[in-house]
Amino acid sequence: MIQQRKSVSASRKIVALLLVGVMSMISLAPGAAQAQPPAPDSSQNVTPMQTATRTYLPLTLKNQCTAAVKMTKNRFGVQTYGYLGVNSPYYCSLVGSGANWVRNDINWDQVEPNNVTPPVYRWTASDRVVETAGRGEFEIIATIIRNPSWAATSPEGVIDKVPLSRFASFVGAVVERYDGDGINDAPGSPRIQYWEFYNEPDAGFIRNDYRWGNHGEEYAEMLAAVYPAVKAADPTAKVLLGGIAYDWFEEQGGPFVRNFIDDVLANDGGDYFDIMNFHQYPTFAPNWGSPNGPGLVEKTAAIRTKLAEYGVQKPIFITESGMHSNDAVGNPMTPELQARYVTMLLAQTLAANVDVHIWWMLFDPGATYPYNNGLVTSVSSNTQEPVRKPSFIAYRTAVAFLEGAVFQRTLSSGETNNADMIAYQFTERNGQTLYVAWHGPIRRMDTADLSLPGTAATVFDIYGAERTVTDGDDGQIDGRITLAVGAQPVYVRIQP
Repeated sequence: MIQQRKSVSASRKIVALLLVGVMSMISLAPGAAQAQPPAPDSSQNVTPMQTATRTYLPLTLKNQCTAAVKMTKNRFGVQTYGYLGVNSPYYCSLVGSGANWVRNDINWDQVEPNNVTPPVYRWTASDRVVETAGRGEFEIIATIIRNPSWAATSPEGVIDKVPLSRFASFVGAVVERYDGDGINDAPGSPRIQYWEFYNEPDAGFIRNDYRWGNHGEEYAEMLAAVYPAVKAADPTAKVLLGGIAYDWFEEQGGPFVRNFIDDVLANDGGDYFDIMNFHQYPTFAPNWGSPNGPGLVEKTAAIRTKLAEYGVQKPIFITESGMHSNDAVGNPMTPELQARYVTMLLAQTLAANVDVHIWWMLFDPGATYPYNNGLVTSVSSNTQEPVRKPSFIAYRTAVAFLEGAVFQRTLSSGETNNADMIAYQFTERNGQTLYVAWHGPIRRMDTADLSLPGTAATVFDIYGAERTVTDGDDGQIDGRITLAVGAQPVYVRIQP
């Protein structure tokens, strides 16, 4: 992942918590207060409830939250690492976020630590990684990383000690285990359809490891070896290019090789992945000509242009994007600014026609990493509860508004009368018109008027608080509503 000069890389159908317990069948005494269930968006453990005359003792279960199998898929997900099943302290936050997608790692060196014939696979760690897929709750993007030392000199680089067929055999086995067809499956037959090969492979030398950055041709050869293995095990599976940073290049003092993607595509690599995949962080937005937004729209356009140079057209995933909440040295932020970026990035996901956007990450990376990018805080044990940040509420609110919405257009500066005003028009699932707008850049303190067609609108802030604006509030009846917009984005739902 890349970010801030680093070398390493409401109204949604919020899942209600079910109060499970054994209740007394004796009715309350007259005048006694009626005990209430938890609020629909609560995910805290239920504690015994007491009235004036009766004590109710519900059965308390850890993480009393249940993700429903989503009939309508949205475009939004989060990055996690390791186990995130029902016994994880972060599971309820995952459920409550509204995310549909989860990106996680499967380590080759954990599954196949030894080079023996026939191969012996140790599936314990990877089975725990994909547990949520077994119940159909989330769509999983599995990133294959970490070459075993017997296979490669570099853990995240070229496979140079064994033939690529050796890696392809492993890939075929892991895809078969998680194809959900009931044959040689993991317990519960979890289904993973999306497979990504290495994280930010366009890095040259990073974290004491030589990655694929200067070996685009070899990366293309690797894809050519594993692509048929994936399809043989699961013809419906999709192969993602490893999410490239495509920013902070070597000539800018960073570790990433600008020509990596050119080298991959020039060597027919485009024939061996189904989905283009890159990472995008707002810190680098000026590189893509975006002074007032997070830069997702502009960078996506640049990626599409690059693919077109080689006659390649693919769906696009962004498997890392986000911002930290802490006052980091060199790039200070606040929880409020992080929350603003949530809304901006998710709105631009639709505006740029990006198929999937993964927020990096669900929980803070931890004390060894300087940037707190999580939507919730990290915890040190399973007995602790993570704290939900303002960005978590903003994320849940954004999903609620944008799930099922269809992007229509970007308002021109002539329509907004302000070159610094960014405004996108969407059509919601029910046919209503929705705008998402902000007055950039993100730290500015003033507001500007935005005029939109309509006689009345409900305006929501990034946390879901609402107010009504009507034609005439600005002193004239003209079939338009006028509202002051600042750097914090707003959702404007035009009333029918």
